[in-house]
Amino acid sequence: MRLHIKSPGEAPGVYPVVRRGTGLKHLSFTIAELGGSLREHTFETGDEEISLDSYTGPYRALVEWSGGRWTATVAARPNLRDPHPMIYIPSQAKVTLVALEGPVRITIAGAPGKPGVAPALVEGAAIVSKQVGKDNWTRTVHTHIADNVPAAHLICGETVNNPGGWSSCPPHKHDCFEGGEVPMEEVYYFQVDPPQGFGFQRIYTDPGAADPFDHAYPVEHGDTVIIPRGYHPVAACPGYTLNYQWVLAGEGRTYGAWRDDPRHAWIKA
Repeated sequence: MRLHIKSPGEAPGVYPVVRRGTGLKHLSFTIAELGGSLREHTFETGDEEISLDSYTGPYRALVEWSGGRWTATVAARPNLRDPHPMIYIPSQAKVTLVALEGPVRITIAGAPGKPGVAPALVEGAAIVSKQVGKDNWTRTVHTHIADNVPAAHLICGETVNNPGGWSSCPPHKHDCFEGGEVPMEEVYYFQVDPPQGFGFQRIYTDPGAADPFDHAYPVEHGDTVIIPRGYHPVAACPGYTLNYQWVLAGEGRTYGAWRDDPRHAWIKA
């Protein structure tokens, strides 16, 4: 499968990036560009729970599910560094997204859900923000959906990668039940400030792994990288901030259940 999917651009439309069961076992990811001739998008979640994240313009989410009817409005994002609201929606729900003023870019991430969970607007103090790392691998991690939401599988947030710096370092992986790991797939969705910038992501396995691989990708504004397994560090071009949304789902639901590459774990000391 392709691990690096280029941006679909800004034309109105709904763009599936990866479908659960086709390429990934646990995750799906879609980009909705609303505006112009497409101001609304209605869909059903089916057996998936989903998260909604947005990058341009304000929008309204109308949700009907077994627990009733729920509405949330999300304001436009002022910048890519500060925490921004994210929405959780359970399985077996009907969702309508409405662009309120001008174009809106909304990402829709899905994983197998469970009944009996209510929708939630995760904002403000409910978002856990931390400075992680040191030196030129310091970054800010905003965790939106974790223990604060009783989801079945989804764990979601954003990382702000400083210009010229690294993140997801030391390189770590979460693809087996060894060394404290829990197998979880992941998707990274990139936004760049200023948008003409770029960064790089490497995805690689241990040298002795079954079916080993080692890939490096130039990531630009609106690109998505799919991480079925392996280590996955990120670097930003000097002068450009990378914001990447990360979405996890897998055999368990434990944030932090990963293992650093033992060849590079020494940088923590």
